[in-house]
Amino acid sequence: MPFIKKITAVVLSALVLCGVFVSCGDETDEISMYDLNQALVEFTGHPDEMKYASSSDNHPEDLLAHVSNIDYGKVKAFFISYAANGAGNADEIVAIQVKKKADLNEAAASLRIHLDTRKTLYATYDKTQVTKLEKAKVLSRGTLVILMVSDDVDKMEAAFYRFFSK
Repeated sequence: MPFIKKITAVVLSALVLCGVFVSCGDETDEISMYDLNQALVEFTGHPDEMKYASSSDNHPEDLLAHVSNIDYGKVKAFFISYAANGAGNADEIVAIQVKKKADLNEAAASLRIHLDTRKTLYATYDKTQVTKLEKAKVLSRGTLVILMVSDDVDKMEAAFYRFFSK
């Protein structure tokens, strides 16, 4: 009888572990990148002047390469909103959704590199934007990482979390 209890305990433990691994897979949430952009772009200085590019455009890997060095094969979707007039306005939103959560840190690191590059660039030709870039945030949720550059970055961050609480 004790042998049967041990076997039962081992089988139940194995089933629990299988459940844990299945529920912690790399499944990505369905996120409307366009809707996420719409929820955040109003917090930029001039939302009507922001340009939009995404994984739905032609040659998306080339577009993403402007802001991230992550291998495009790891990306499920992305969008970039940026000020049409970069001189005098460093506002930008970049969201990258990776296919596997294991690639999230790489995506976040690539956005931090992009942010550092922009800080250096603006420090040389438009120092009025450097403070905005220093307040920028890189946040993540699930398989999504986002860079937010705005005068109202705290409000943008709150809107980001509200978007996912719907």
